[in-house]
Amino acid sequence: MTSPARTPYQVCTDAGAELDAALRAIGINTDPSTVHVTTWVDDMRLHRVAPPHLTPNQTALLAEQLKAGQP
Repeated sequence: MTSPARTPYQVCTDAGAELDAALRAIGINTDPSTVHVTTWVDDMRLHRVAPPHLTPNQTALLAEQLKAGQP
């Protein structure tokens, strides 16, 4: 028996949760990521993860961690 297919919304929600966990792991505590859904022509939907807004200090910390090769 196969598992039910995941929806694009569920995939984006999981990706946002992974991003949030990675930010918390380096000491950045912020609002959670959100999923935005846009309806295009012919009812086609675009799902995307909207990362949280970061303060300048949080952005600098993230940049330092990326330069150092941290996850």
